[in-house]
Amino acid sequence: MRFAAKAYRRMLYKMAGIQGILISILVSWSYLIWGMEHSAALLYGGFTTIFTTLYSGWRFKCDTDRVDNPPSVMMASLYKGTVLRFLLVMALLALGFKFFRLEPAAVIVGFVVTQAGYFLGPLTARWGQQ
Repeated sequence: MRFAAKAYRRMLYKMAGIQGILISILVSWSYLIWGMEHSAALLYGGFTTIFTTLYSGWRFKCDTDRVDNPPSVMMASLYKGTVLRFLLVMALLALGFKFFRLEPAAVIVGFVVTQAGYFLGPLTARWGQQ
């Protein structure tokens, strides 16, 4: 189990790193063209994805560390973690739209671009390995 936990942690950090690289490129490019306000909204959208990725990884680690739970409890806990992740995404996006008054289109673009890193992470798991 130790190897699986280490491999999962490595993949999670790789996903967060890819997301960080994607949003950094997008924010830098946006800053040069549109300025700071648009870039801040993109950065917030990217932050939302990276934060919820790390949160769901932490929840998964906590759920799988308990070896005495039956499989049905484990599955229920994983579903609960997924629902909580989606609720956290909605809450963070609503916070950005209402409280911070960020440009909605830019926040969504930042969220979607970094979400692509969420899907690219598992694909890159074998990079550098033979």
